[in-house]
Amino acid sequence: MEYLTKDPVLHADMLGCVRRGSARVLAASGSGVLLYDRDSGTHMLSAEDGETARRMLSGLGASELFVAHQECCAAAAEEKFGLCHRMPVCNAAYLQKEPIQESASPALIRRLDEGFLPFVREHYQNVSEDGYLLGRLRAGVMFGAFVEGEPAGFIGMHEEGSMGLLEVLPRFRRRGIAVMLETFLANRLLKGGAVPYAQIKAGNEVSVALHRRLGFRMSDYSICWLMR
Repeated sequence: MEYLTKDPVLHADMLGCVRRGSARVLAASGSGVLLYDRDSGTHMLSAEDGETARRMLSGLGASELFVAHQECCAAAAEEKFGLCHRMPVCNAAYLQKEPIQESASPALIRRLDEGFLPFVREHYQNVSEDGYLLGRLRAGVMFGAFVEGEPAGFIGMHEEGSMGLLEVLPRFRRRGIAVMLETFLANRLLKGGAVPYAQIKAGNEVSVALHRRLGFRMSDYSICWLMR
């Protein structure tokens, strides 16, 4: 915790796993931390240099899904595990204790059940696996915005604890619904004692602007998801 809290935005995902008890710490020192998140089946590594990264990975036999918090960690993981696909993101973390002020919106928010799988699958293109989306719905962490009873958008929690799965249908955009959904979920997490955070894909300036508007802080460095 001493190492991770030096940069609570960069390490928001790792800190979240530790705090909710889903992390198995595999290695830790003053220069790095390697953990395994049981909820998502993901290894996460932060290290000050390549030597530390390689040393911490030396006892790890395999990894199919890996989050590197520095370039030296990404290079070490690619070399050891043969992971070939990169997805760079930045962490956006809300570190304030006060809830985000809610804005007026025409929408009502309620939890989505698994019956909404076809709707979510149709409108959310960033996840192709029905099983993952169904799991999020069954976990009770997907929420929809409804305008006059009609579903207008949704948001949810990923397995590793980040806010995401945000989508607003085109004809309902520019009505403040995305802000309403983000505010609702962030405040819900705050009330439960968690630090709200999201992982934003590189180049998504619209999402960066939205999170900055709500008071989220952005990590100074890109984080890299590695997979096959």
